[in-house]
Amino acid sequence: MKWNIDDLPAFVTVADMGGISVAARHLGMPKSSVSRVITRLEDDVGLQLFLRDSRALRLTPDGTQFYRHARRILEQVETATAELAGLRETPRGELTVALPMAFSREIVAPHLAGFRALYPDIRLDIRIGSSRPNLMRDQIDLAVIVGPAPDSDLMQQRLIETPLIWIASPSVAAMLPSSFHAGRTGEMIAVAETRYAGNAINVTTPQGGAEQVMIDPSHLVQVNDPLIVRDMVASGCGLSFAPMIYCEAGLAEGSLVRMYPDHHIRQESSLSLLFPGHRLLPLKTRVFIDFLKRICSPQPPDVT
Repeated sequence: MKWNIDDLPAFVTVADMGGISVAARHLGMPKSSVSRVITRLEDDVGLQLFLRDSRALRLTPDGTQFYRHARRILEQVETATAELAGLRETPRGELTVALPMAFSREIVAPHLAGFRALYPDIRLDIRIGSSRPNLMRDQIDLAVIVGPAPDSDLMQQRLIETPLIWIASPSVAAMLPSSFHAGRTGEMIAVAETRYAGNAINVTTPQGGAEQVMIDPSHLVQVNDPLIVRDMVASGCGLSFAPMIYCEAGLAEGSLVRMYPDHHIRQESSLSLLFPGHRLLPLKTRVFIDFLKRICSPQPPDVT
């Protein structure tokens, strides 16, 4: 499959404007020349890119997929040209970002207005989910994932490492034993994240020893959102554990109490950046990565 990158601007313009005539006027080209470009490109890729009727052209499913790639290629070319010329480019273009549910609500959402004010030419498409996204299949520029991505060909950077901590509401904390006991602790856990529910919780004691907390599944609520775990605990639903980054506000205002701080949970709780391993990331991607790193710092600055 061979096609000419010089045909992409005409293809993208026709797709954006829905017709050859209006695209030709916009590009300052004869209508016949634009029509030949589209025909040649379809022949070269071996796919029908447009559905043609008397009123407009519409992208086929194959054309839609090719259009996404074409837009990214043109943006990469624009970025590379500007950087090689030593120019200061304004970040622009569509940026598709996949984020975990809790992280997006608790950490990212309060700062998005500030990001938009700084970079109004970036069109954000934020996709929230609890499962690990497929960047190549779903045409995602950047993702934040829970934990590392083993055996991935994509680039990874650790974004946050936050410990899991034992938490309870003030009323429940007053009724709990003041000293840690692995067996009793497991019996008192009423809600937990799904990813931990089927496993023993490994704990490091103050003396450096190791213990295991076995969670009783008979009365356990499993949920794939740590914020629901936190909120259920704050409402009096027993003892549990959650990432500290989502508990800090509740601990500060008194709706949560940290239990057994000298018995550390050893399970990893981290978030990582995942993105295609290009040598030259588009500027729009780089500024969003910088934005995420800033808001995840211990004392995030005002993004605006």
